Amino acid sequence: MNAIERLYLACKDDLFTRQIFQWDDTYPNRAYFEECIKDDSVYIMRDGEELFGVVVLDQWQSPEWETIDWRHDHPLVIHSLMVHPERQGQGSGKAILHASEQFAKTEGYTSIRLDSFSGNEAACNFYKQHGYVERGSVHFDSKPKGHERYICFEKALD
Repeated sequence: MNAIERLYLACKDDLFTRQIFQWDDTYPNRAYFEECIKDDSVYIMRDGEELFGVVVLDQWQSPEWETIDWRHDHPLVIHSLMVHPERQGQGSGKAILHASEQFAKTEGYTSIRLDSFSGNEAACNFYKQHGYVERGSVHFDSKPKGHERYICFEKALD
């Protein structure tokens, strides 16, 4: 758990230096990841002993997503995809995304859904480059002013 928390803090600090305030001390946080571990929904990527990536995979969808015009049923949902800042741009995110998609197919899901802060252009472009289609946006009142709009993405699985 400590390695996941260190990774989260490194990612959060990196986002803050870029003036991206999508994550704070309320989400995601240690308690969130502890709960996800109990639910067996946390997946990690390691290089030897080094933890460099984490993703949460489950079926939970934010209530705000009810307004989105989703096109595919039976989705797996991606939450909190993290790659250590020192490993970003080296294919680690792509590997996590691909592994998540393979897992979804193996488990019988027909699509993947996720959201990403609209101001995190790198993340939004990353998902688009990997076949995720923008389906709309939602507003999270709990986020800091100017950081409330999130883009909802969906990808059909073959």
